[in-house]
Amino acid sequence: MEYAIEKFETGYLMVNTWVFPLNETDVAVIDPGGFSSELEAYLQQRNPQHLEIMLTHGHFDHVGGLPELVKHYPDHRLWIHRADAAYLGRDAKKTHEQCFGPLRVQKILEPLDQMPLPDATNYYNEGDSVNGFTLLHTPGHTQGSVCLWNKEAGILFSGDTLFYGSRGRTDLLGGNEEQIYQSLRRLFASLPAETKVYSGHGSPTSIGFEKQFQGRFL
Repeated sequence: MEYAIEKFETGYLMVNTWVFPLNETDVAVIDPGGFSSELEAYLQQRNPQHLEIMLTHGHFDHVGGLPELVKHYPDHRLWIHRADAAYLGRDAKKTHEQCFGPLRVQKILEPLDQMPLPDATNYYNEGDSVNGFTLLHTPGHTQGSVCLWNKEAGILFSGDTLFYGSRGRTDLLGGNEEQIYQSLRRLFASLPAETKVYSGHGSPTSIGFEKQFQGRFL
């Protein structure tokens, strides 16, 4: 199966928001860091009846577009791993302030006072099949970080676990250096080398390239 994947760089930190139709009526949105005019135009053109919003983790730069998105598309499911559930909901601003306080970016959290983040509707578990993707729990960047793998299509949405030539930081709330190394070793050992990786920031890459480039340091 092939997906018509589109990338939109959204939010203050230019997160890669990945969007693609699942069928004639449903569209998948991965990590809506913002609700940009380009993303809005794409969705208006597709005119979905239902959204499947799948989060790779809960950091604000990956969820900042949720209030506008769910307002425009109330028929949706919003997925996150339960370990990152505190990043969503009306009280989530406290968690984001605790996480991002050391970076002195409180200003970007101010919109949450007027438009709080929605609650999750569904929670991932390791090994779940969600919209054709196998859920891989890959903690390290956050405790609830996940990757979404479709073996048939040969693609992985890696969030901030794995980047082109790099991996996610572990110095924020819930980060753990050894865990992210374990998560990367798991990906490199179990996924085919030709798997294309769509990450949360930067350019696409492949498991084979990153295993060769990063694997010797793990």
